[in-house]
Amino acid sequence: MEGALVIFDFDGTIADSFGESLLAYNRVAPRLRLCPIVEGEVPELRRMTIGQLMTALGIPMWKLPRLMIAVRADLMEHFQTVRPIRGMPRALRELRAAGYRLAIVTGNSKANVRGFLARHDLDVFPTIVAGTSIFGKATRLRRLLRAARLDGTRCAFIGDTAPDIRAAREAGTLAVGVTWGFAAHPPLAAEKPDAVVDHPADLAPTIARLLAG
Repeated sequence: MEGALVIFDFDGTIADSFGESLLAYNRVAPRLRLCPIVEGEVPELRRMTIGQLMTALGIPMWKLPRLMIAVRADLMEHFQTVRPIRGMPRALRELRAAGYRLAIVTGNSKANVRGFLARHDLDVFPTIVAGTSIFGKATRLRRLLRAARLDGTRCAFIGDTAPDIRAAREAGTLAVGVTWGFAAHPPLAAEKPDAVVDHPADLAPTIARLLAG
């Protein structure tokens, strides 16, 4: 649907930052008195909900804000090494060529996002809303909808975590989960999104189907 709005999460959805985020977690874990993650645990951890993940890693709720701040700061120091998800540059250009308006809502910094997009020739996002916590995305999504003068049936939010799906639902947009980032298929599907996409090549056709009309 030409003129519709497609909003993306950034880390894990566009940027292949899962591996670097895992390294960041392991670098900050000792000073927060948390156990590091070993490589063999990763597939099972990706299948867990956030609550299950925190229990498995022994992270108390009161420590979560400190952990998120520490991981984000460490990741920003190493962000130059992060590359796009394989196949995403082509998918983004297909969506842009189809006439969709593209935007990003992310907890990462605007400088990091713009630098990443410039390095990888992906400057296709007129709107970037940065510095948003995982609990504040719904508010930002609603503001983008109002600014674009669209209702939720003409907007889709694409993310790689269960909180992304919940943010889309709260904001009233269509919700699309992608399985190449931080969460595997089960925790995404449990949130009952409008679609779950397993490969970037399937993203543009899925968006076209959801926003048809």
